Amino acid sequence: MYCTKKLKVVYNIPMIPKAIYWVIDYFYLFYGNLLMLIHKNPPKHFLSLAAKGKISIILIPGIANKWGFLKKLGDSISLKGHPVYIASKLKFNFLDIPTSSRIIREIIDKNNLKRAVIIGHSKGGLIGKYLLVHENKDNRIKGLIAIGAPFSGSRIVQNLPRKSYKELAPESEIIKILNSHKEVNSKVISIMPSFDNHVWHEKGSYLEGALNITVPTKGHHKIIFDKDVINRIAGLIEKFK
Repeated sequence: MYCTKKLKVVYNIPMIPKAIYWVIDYFYLFYGNLLMLIHKNPPKHFLSLAAKGKISIILIPGIANKWGFLKKLGDSISLKGHPVYIASKLKFNFLDIPTSSRIIREIIDKNNLKRAVIIGHSKGGLIGKYLLVHENKDNRIKGLIAIGAPFSGSRIVQNLPRKSYKELAPESEIIKILNSHKEVNSKVISIMPSFDNHVWHEKGSYLEGALNITVPTKGHHKIIFDKDVINRIAGLIEKFK
C-alpha cells in the first residue's frame, strides 16, 4: 500500500474537504524548498555508490524547483547502486522545454551515458518526453518515469503571471507537439497521485500508450516524498533494462 494506516483513516472520512489535501501538500512544497536551500551540491554518494551494470538516472525537478527538491528520491535510488545525475544548469527550471532538454542531453554526452532513465517530476516529465522525441536518436535514453506530469497541460497556469508557466497550458504549442508524438509513449511510466492539486485537466497525468500508475497519495508535491512511492520507483527502473 502507498499510505500509512493513520492517513487512511483520515482520508476515508467522507466529508473531509479537499482543502486539507492542499494544506498538507503545501507543507511538502515548503519542505522541498527547504531541501533546495540546504543542498546546493549533489551528495558524493550519488555517483560514488554506483555499481557496475546499473542504469544511470537523471533527475529533473518541476518548474520553480531545483534538483534538491528530489534529493530524497535521489538518495534512495543511489543506495540501490544507480549513478544519479542532476542538472544544476536548469536552476529553477524556468527555461523553455526544448532548451532544458538540450541541457539534459549535454549530461548524457559529457558523461558518455550509454543507458539512462529520466525521472521527472511535473514539468520534468514533459522535458523527459521531449528528450525521447527529439534528443534520443542514438537510443541512449531507455525510458522515462514521470511523476505528476501534466502531459495534457494544466489549467492552473492560467492563474500564474510568469510567462514560463504558460508553456504548461493545455493549448500551448509544446503540449500539442508532445501529444502528437505517441510513438515514444511505450517508453514512459506515468505515476500520478489519486488527487493532484496542480494538474488541472480531466486526463490528469494519464498518457495513452504508457504504463499509467495511480497511487493513493494525495498531493502534487507530497508524492515525491512518499516512502512507498519512492521504493516503487526504484523497482520500476528495472523495467528499462
